[in-house]
Amino acid sequence: MLLGIFVVFASILSSVLTTTVNLTNNGLKKEDFFLKIQSVISLSEVTDLILRQNQFDSFLDCSTNLASLKTLDLSQNHLQRFFFLCKDEYNLQVLNVSHNKLEYIDDNALNERILKLKILDLSSNKLSIVNETMLEHLKILEFLSLADNPIGDGIHENAFWTLSALKHLDLKNVSSSFFSAELFKNLINLSILNLSWNPISMIPLLPMTLEELDISGTEIFQLNDLFLPQLRELKMNNMPNLTKLALNDLENLTSLEILSLAGCRNLVQLTIWPHHGLLLPRLQRLSIENCALETLESDLRLILQRTAVVNLRDNPWKCDCKMQWLNTNNSLKELSTEIKCSMPERHRSKLLKEIPIYELECESVSSIFYPILWSGITLLIVFVILLSVFFAFKKQDGKWKMEFVRNRDTVTYTNVVESSNDLTSSCTLSIVKSTISSYHPNH
Repeated sequence: MLLGIFVVFASILSSVLTTTVNLTNNGLKKEDFFLKIQSVISLSEVTDLILRQNQFDSFLDCSTNLASLKTLDLSQNHLQRFFFLCKDEYNLQVLNVSHNKLEYIDDNALNERILKLKILDLSSNKLSIVNETMLEHLKILEFLSLADNPIGDGIHENAFWTLSALKHLDLKNVSSSFFSAELFKNLINLSILNLSWNPISMIPLLPMTLEELDISGTEIFQLNDLFLPQLRELKMNNMPNLTKLALNDLENLTSLEILSLAGCRNLVQLTIWPHHGLLLPRLQRLSIENCALETLESDLRLILQRTAVVNLRDNPWKCDCKMQWLNTNNSLKELSTEIKCSMPERHRSKLLKEIPIYELECESVSSIFYPILWSGITLLIVFVILLSVFFAFKKQDGKWKMEFVRNRDTVTYTNVVESSNDLTSSCTLSIVKSTISSYHPNH
């Protein structure tokens, strides 16, 4: 019964518009389509075949006539494989097989029969490898999406070597920790590249033709030698390792118009170093919302004045004397409407523009310096006292030892001397007695 309704619907659609057939979300299996529905539709005349949100587990061109087909949408099915085998050449230009169950692309899928393909969407499947031959026949391909596949480091460095016409490449969330410089070497016409939500810690060498780059959600913590003179938009949202950014790191992005840093929850510092010349001369939109900024340095004044749209919402702003310059500069007063204070407590939840300049106070130097100074002096005094006591005990202990040694030596010396004197006296007395006896007349 339900299938009959589908057939009637398809027949009516075919009679009204023979170049497009849209059978989205009809619960169709491949048998329903190939054996029943196509019998009432002249598929040979169809240019756009939309089979989205059905239950196809495979698709084989031999089961139908797709001579005029330019667009084939098989997204959101249960595809495990698809083939183009039974016609020498197709006019197919757009193929969408996203949100399926593809684990591997067979050589008989993206082969030399679909050389006219310009748009290929393979996103949200189960692909774990992109070898060097999988895409080799798609020499005029302009758009390729491999996003949301568990590829990891399974992209061969020569996987894109024939895709010199490619303009848009989406590698979002493919679980890759490293992209080889060789991977992008032949992409001489690439203008849009999405590397977001991959665990990479550094930006690979990229084509200088890029106009849009997305590195959001990566583990990159600093930008070094980023030279992309044609880049117009840079997205750096939700980067957990980005704690500070000097806009000077972007000085070679002379065509940059849009810079987005939204959701970088650990970004606490945005600075500009002394710089010769005009930094980011074409910047029109700057978004730093939902980060961890507490203050804006006055060195940012010039670049903020030149930027048409600045979004500073949802940062933990500390509204003190360092923010006075925003309220005193007429050209930046509108910017203060973006800033809601989190600190100090007396200004919590107030807009910066609502706070009089004289209330934007910093803690005085004395209130911070003197307590620290007195604490230091107190610690020094305590240290000196403890040191004095230590040396006093050590000295007293030394005296006792000296006296003990001295007394011991004296006793020993006295005994020795007394013994010597007694011996000497005895010897002397004996000698004297002997001498007297020798001279005594009665001897």
